[in-house]
Amino acid sequence: MGQSGSRHKPEARILLLGLDGAGKSTLLYKLKYNEDFHTVPTIGFNVEMIEKYTSAI
Repeated sequence: MGQSGSRHKPEARILLLGLDGAGKSTLLYKLKYNEDFHTVPTIGFNVEMIEKYTSAI
């Protein structure tokens, strides 16, 4: 209460899991940049912040 005029942007956290070479990094960069990327095999993990449809993903 008291902040009836403020709007909180909904957020979602998404975890991509899959086998080696399944396209997880490709999907991540497709969502972020809306372009096809040639990626090399990822060692470790990637963390990205994506703004889509006025919501943070």
